[in-house]
Order: sequence, then structure tokens, then C-alpha cells
Amino acid sequence: MYFEEMGDRTRPTLVFIHGGGISGWMWRQQVEYFSDFHCLVPDLPEHGKSSKEGPLSLEDCAARIAHLIETRSGNSKAHVVGHSLGGKVVVELLASRPDLIDRAVVASALFGSMFLLNLVHRSSVYKLTVSMMRSKRLRSWTAGQLKFPDRFSIEKAMEDFKVLTPESLYRIYDQLYQYQEMPNGLAQAQVPTLVMAGEKEPRVMKQSVGEIAGALAVSQGVLLKGADHTYPWTRPDTFNGLVRSWLSEQNIEERRFPGVEFLATRSQRMG
Repeated sequence: MYFEEMGDRTRPTLVFIHGGGISGWMWRQQVEYFSDFHCLVPDLPEHGKSSKEGPLSLEDCAARIAHLIETRSGNSKAHVVGHSLGGKVVVELLASRPDLIDRAVVASALFGSMFLLNLVHRSSVYKLTVSMMRSKRLRSWTAGQLKFPDRFSIEKAMEDFKVLTPESLYRIYDQLYQYQEMPNGLAQAQVPTLVMAGEKEPRVMKQSVGEIAGALAVSQGVLLKGADHTYPWTRPDTFNGLVRSWLSEQNIEERRFPGVEFLATRSQRMG
């Protein structure tokens, strides 16, 4: 599995796991902000520079991230941050290898059914999608809809879209939207975990915040007011500040972040 490594290995390790359909470059603003950490940024199987590896599954991704931490972290432990598909990989990793994780952030991980997406989750739909994505103009339009902040990001997204196949796209969406049950062992993970979503995301995504946080022993759920699914790159100041405070073991509620709604979570009930 391809990965990029930045920073001093004697510093705490921070792993960033990207969302479905794009690759590790999406964390560019975070890697710059967290330059005081040792950062590991993989491209998951069937994505980016790992497009020839696979097939994609949450279990396999978690195993690969675990191996990355064991072999590249200075103390064989790391903080992990995942968005969308990457958030689901973090949840899988929390269930399977919590011993490797210091603190975790799960951003917009879906554990629930979305009716319309279930209707279109067909191989024929993905064949048509990939066929249409051969058009550079359509790839550019699709990247633009994701609100990437600069031409570099749009070009990188277009490169990622180009390597997708009908089969890989099916597997990506299968893991994103069909894999709805919490993995076994999650309740035993004693890893402080920040769980978040954007206020403008679908209701089921926001409900997933409470479900994930409630399944964990130590957690905090938050909603980013006015934000949609793109907040790691459209709201980087808020996102980065929340993550840094969480990793620094600060009480993020006391910080009173503007534009953040704090949700009741299991950790609050534990006092």
C-alpha cells in the first residue's frame, strides 16, 4: 500500500485516512497544519497510487493501517483520523487493534441506510458512471462539485477519478453504504474518540455520530454547524483546531469552538 511519510519519527505519529474515490492528497491542509507530528498518509487499496492493490474491504484496510503503524511509528502507536470511508476504517481499527491507537477521530462515517443510494447501488450504474468519467470535462465538473479549494486539488481529484473501474467503484460504495453494522469488539476499545459530522449532511449521517459515540467507552460527538461533507478542506480551521485540541487531551467543550454543536455522548455520562 502506497503511503507518504512526513516529519520526525521521534514525534507522536498521526495517520490520516482519506475518503472514498479520492486519495491521501486530500489531507494536504492537515499535513501542513500538523507539521509538528510524524504524519503517515496512505492511499487505500483501489485508490490513488494504490489503485492496483485490493480488492477493497474495511477489514483489509484496517489490517494494512495496523501494519503501517507497527512498522513506521516510533513507538508502534499512533493517533488516527479518518473521513468518510476513512472514518469507517478507523472504526474497524478501533474494534480490531485498539492497542495501536492513542486517540482517534471519526469524521462523517455512515452506519445506516440511505434509500436512494440503495436503489442505484447496481453494477450497471457504476459501469455507466465510469464510462461517463472518461470525459475530462465531466471529471472536472464532478471535482468542482466537491468544493476543492484550488486547482491542484481539482487536478488530483480528476486523476483519482480516472483510475476508478466499475468494480472498484462498486466495492467503494458497497463498503460506504451497505456495511451498516458496528464491528464486533468496538465496545471494548478504551480509546478516546472524537466523532463528528456536518450539520448539512443527511440525517442518517448525523444519527451515525450518536450511534458510533454510544458504542464506544470514551467518546465525544460534535456537529459542525453549516458544514456539509467537505469540511476537512472547506472548513479546515475549525476541523484542524478540533482535532488538535482532541489529540492534546484538552476539554474541547470548554474551548467553546465557534460553529460547533456538542452532542451528549457516552463519555459525558461517565463523567
